[in-house]
Amino acid sequence: MSFYQQIAPYYHHIFKTNAAQVNFVTSKIPDSESSIVDVGCGIGTLSFELIKYFNNVFGIDMDAEMIQVAVNGKGDNYPDFKQLSMLDLTTHFNKDSMDGIICFGNTLVHLDSFNQISDFLQQSKVVLKSDGKLLLQIVNYDRILSKSVKYLPLIENDEILFERNYEFQKLENKIDFNTRLKVKSTNEIIENSIKLVPILKNELTLLLNNAGFESCNFYGNFKKDNYSIDSPALIIEAW
Repeated sequence: MSFYQQIAPYYHHIFKTNAAQVNFVTSKIPDSESSIVDVGCGIGTLSFELIKYFNNVFGIDMDAEMIQVAVNGKGDNYPDFKQLSMLDLTTHFNKDSMDGIICFGNTLVHLDSFNQISDFLQQSKVVLKSDGKLLLQIVNYDRILSKSVKYLPLIENDEILFERNYEFQKLENKIDFNTRLKVKSTNEIIENSIKLVPILKNELTLLLNNAGFESCNFYGNFKKDNYSIDSPALIIEAW
């Protein structure tokens, strides 16, 4: 059984609905007639909130188990979920068809290289309308690397305990992202390790510019506080 198959039943306990994310998106893309793509949607937590505001919401994730959980959660008004790689945007969505593309949850750095990140950004530019926006959120790797941060904040509630730590592999410019999930009701332990690309703010900005995004706003959190080296996140609004 894959890692995501194992954690899918507990995902809603790990990453709960985030009202600040929803408010950020709706403030940046205020038109309710908009068509939105939620990239790396997981079990659809954010997508289900966005469909309350927007006419068309497409949730994509390459993990079949996550998409199945999302599809099973459909109600009377629901997003269009599809198992799809974020590197296949232009094969599924028409040119100039989307008002917004959202890629939160540190999804971007799960790609394998700067080249793949660049590919995603270029495809996003193709799929977006001329006035469309790309909204990104990753961990602030300028902070992680410059301050040698080894751990992310512990996530704990009545159902789970989720530990996350980083090991930077300098030679390959990758981070080993190691996780340990404890299910409190059963004492089950689910462990995983995956490599991430720790892209820095200036590096990501350059890739965005090269992809054709001429303007960017930078924030340190979804409350729209100014970005700084000490910010927990790097959030970008690009158009």
